Amino acid sequence: MIRSMTAYAGGERVTPWGTLGCELRSVNHRFLEVGTRLPEELRALEPQLRERIAARLSRGKLDLVMRLRAPEAAANLQVDEALLGQLGQQKFQQRRFAAAGAADHQHIKCAFGI
Repeated sequence: MIRSMTAYAGGERVTPWGTLGCELRSVNHRFLEVGTRLPEELRALEPQLRERIAARLSRGKLDLVMRLRAPEAAANLQVDEALLGQLGQQKFQQRRFAAAGAADHQHIKCAFGI
């Protein structure tokens, strides 16, 4: 049985999605209080993390901090200038048609009862 509630642990693991870092800090507390700081990519896992913590601990104040750093390959991303130019041209054409009063897809749907 765990006797002390004051503790700190930290670690990192390299995954295909990046480097995942985790820190846990706990202090004595009358009830179980779990605080989390998760990156947006991991927020969906928060309820599962809280359940797993509550299954092992009945009291204490626990702070869980997780960080996810992008893999090194992500630093080598490059912009496709030709594709960016095509997208800009399409946006220009859409604005030109809208300014000329051309029907957009919503108007066409309504005309055909879609």
